[in-house]
Amino acid sequence: MHLGSDGYGNAEQRAAHDERDRHAFRRIVDRVLADRVDLFLIAGDLFDHNRVPDETVAFVQAELDRLRQPVVILPGNHDSLYTNAIHDRHDLSAGGSHIHVIRRLDGESIDFPELDLVVWGRAMEEHEPAFSPLAHIPGRNERRWCLAMAHGFFYEDRQRPERSSPIFADEIRDTGWDYVALGHQHVQTDVSQGSVTAYYAGAPAGESSTRPDRSVLHVELSEEHGVRVTPRSIY
Repeated sequence: MHLGSDGYGNAEQRAAHDERDRHAFRRIVDRVLADRVDLFLIAGDLFDHNRVPDETVAFVQAELDRLRQPVVILPGNHDSLYTNAIHDRHDLSAGGSHIHVIRRLDGESIDFPELDLVVWGRAMEEHEPAFSPLAHIPGRNERRWCLAMAHGFFYEDRQRPERSSPIFADEIRDTGWDYVALGHQHVQTDVSQGSVTAYYAGAPAGESSTRPDRSVLHVELSEEHGVRVTPRSIY
């Protein structure tokens, strides 16, 4: 989402850009409510930087408070988890027990027994080539749906990464998990590997956030059909 961006022209242009982004986020929450989804995942860069004003955080909190289904937020490279950063100064989970922020630097699992599902993610402290977003992911639990979250740059082949927070294709495949929700790349992209379904959701906000093709990903899990991913327009 990159809410709170301050890099767009003069004060009037920045205000207009900020309102476009806020409108897009409202529409995403509207879509979550309309589709009556069981779980809402945000795979990093909810905020554009760690200096966003308190009113931007309050806006996000108010929108998430409209929901009753669980929300899982993974810090990204723009809102990474270091001392005095946005997720250190503000606890979004304080707004309700349904909001969860991934905070452990070695990765953590969040269980949702009512959904027969587990979500795993690894918090990012520093966006650098040495950071591996899928490191330390546990083995798949065969008795429940397993969803992972990761924020970084996708590489089809193993190589010395020139980009920070590399995610390699074989890492996705070797997780064996049902679905990997990815953030960082702004274009919706299917990077599924082997039996593992993996997608970048893309950036539904920005300069062209009022385009009718702006969408989020709706992921359906079923024993009969497996994992099915469908773009859902937010307009």
